[in-house]
Amino acid sequence: MANRTIGVLGLGVFGRSIVNTLSKYDCDIIAVDDHEEAINHFEPVLARGVVGDFTDQELLQAAGIDTCDTVVVATGENLESSVLAVMHCKSLGVEKVIAKVKSKTTRQVLTKIGADRVISPERETGISLAKHLLHRDTTDVIQLDKNVSIIEFYPPKRWLGKRLGELDLRQRYKLNIIGYRKREDGSLDVQIDPDFVFKEDELLMAVTDSKIVDHFEDVTRYL
Repeated sequence: MANRTIGVLGLGVFGRSIVNTLSKYDCDIIAVDDHEEAINHFEPVLARGVVGDFTDQELLQAAGIDTCDTVVVATGENLESSVLAVMHCKSLGVEKVIAKVKSKTTRQVLTKIGADRVISPERETGISLAKHLLHRDTTDVIQLDKNVSIIEFYPPKRWLGKRLGELDLRQRYKLNIIGYRKREDGSLDVQIDPDFVFKEDELLMAVTDSKIVDHFEDVTRYL
């Protein structure tokens, strides 16, 4: 299977973090930024790096953005620039365009002109941190959208020694256990089935309704 090609427009803090992460995987990265030093810094991991204004459609096409499966518009500082970047990417036939936003108005505008997904990194990180601070029984909460969250937690005492299948967590509490770690810094093991037995020191990961997360302590108290 051919590598995916992903475009990143803007190499600020957010764009850099995306490139740094993507560089660890089998994918081709095309980056566009108006600062030459930023492009030069990432040149070793880029399939193509172009210095210039990503609001210029001809420059985007010359950079190969039209060959990308996905493009991330990684700067939300200027509404006009974001609008033009999203419009140009869609015009060039990019299947999926993800744009960073800083305000509700920008979110609405970019969605209307064709952005497939708009994200607010600071807001989403803030929400996750706030939920983590509120829920002492959890080690991490990641809100995927307004309805779905991923939560990491240690099993309640009532679960210890019991099998996953006998607790019926998915039907009774909308908790879908997707994996576990033997320690907090350990790798996630997703080989989990109805015969999995809960142990005290193993950290669980589950997908759940965001409303469940808001009352997680109340739920686990009766599990």
